[in-house]
Amino acid sequence: MGLYRRPESPHYIVELRWRGYPRIRLSTGVTSRARAQLVESTLSRLRETGRRDLIELLVAGKLKLSEVHAKYLYDPKALEQPLTRRESPELGPLTDAWLDWLRDPGTISPRTRRPYAPQSIRRYADSWKLLFALLPAGRDTRLGDLTRGGMIVYRKARRQAGADGATVNRDLTAVQSLLRWAEEERGLAIPHFRVPKEREPEGKERWLDATEIGKVERVSSPEWWALFAILLYTGMRIGEAQGLRWGDVRLGERRIRIHEHGGRRLKTASSQRDLPIPSPLVQLLSQQATRVPNGPADLVFPPPYAVYWNARNNFARCVRRAAIAPCTIHDLRHTFAVHCAQSGVPLPRLQKLLGHSSPIMTMRYMKHAPEAYFAEDAARVAASMQGGTGEDAARVEAVRASMRLA
Repeated sequence: MGLYRRPESPHYIVELRWRGYPRIRLSTGVTSRARAQLVESTLSRLRETGRRDLIELLVAGKLKLSEVHAKYLYDPKALEQPLTRRESPELGPLTDAWLDWLRDPGTISPRTRRPYAPQSIRRYADSWKLLFALLPAGRDTRLGDLTRGGMIVYRKARRQAGADGATVNRDLTAVQSLLRWAEEERGLAIPHFRVPKEREPEGKERWLDATEIGKVERVSSPEWWALFAILLYTGMRIGEAQGLRWGDVRLGERRIRIHEHGGRRLKTASSQRDLPIPSPLVQLLSQQATRVPNGPADLVFPPPYAVYWNARNNFARCVRRAAIAPCTIHDLRHTFAVHCAQSGVPLPRLQKLLGHSSPIMTMRYMKHAPEAYFAEDAARVAASMQGGTGEDAARVEAVRASMRLA
């Protein structure tokens, strides 16, 4: 280790020898010999502690010795940041690899214990596309450059662009999912930060009444209406309807079987169920069978009807043409559930029809149940508490009569 100053420069030069390297000469960036000696001592301590990684960056000109000295004195942890940026891969290729991993049938979601749904993967990809558009370096951004502050700025920009809380939270989840995969599957050092989520409504309450249903039917083509109607009359999910095969439709028994087969995966184990086919739907499905191939293995709704984005966009156009309040294709499932509740379908049966894994998920629709049932149930409970006398039936009937008069 040596310290000297060249005639052509006012800054002191420190000379370092290390096995495996030629003679290293670095500028201290200072003109005072006393300060240059402090910089020299910092470099000496880096050599003694084996920080060859930092020496390599100094030799390559990617770091300045004066900056390393300042960080070593005042914030030693900050010395790791240049290394993190250097070792971190670019987010573009890393995200592509992650999406390919999600698409692998052998990849299992830790939440559902099933392969990732194509629709979920598409949403992840859309979220990252939006993030890359807002990052200064785009897809060339390094993994180590992601920060909490940057995510907060991104969240604010998304809200200003009109995205609701649920959409923004979905974008943030896509970021956290990638980071978790990079750490667990790739063994990469990832930035750890937590970004507060946006407030979301308790649940979507949009559903269609009979008048709105009629308006949508009038502006829909027969082929698309058959798909929309099966969602309305059975409450099945759009993915379940688009994966339905004619072998699962038993018009004679008025029953539809929802189950896993081939490459088809249901959302949860409880999604496997049988659904009744009401009379209006029998006629629509019979007509659909004359329009498309109807072998047991044939799709009830072949492409383009089997593509989620086609269905979503077509339904959105129908809603605009029908001039009703905005709603989504998933709201047809909500519509079925609300009308079930209003018709007095008990909670356990509604849970089975919807394929919910927990009654808690179904309870959201019970507030739409008619109040007459609540009053009747209250009268029965009161009668039981009073000993269950012969006056119970009269008391219950009195409640019923009062509700009818009201």
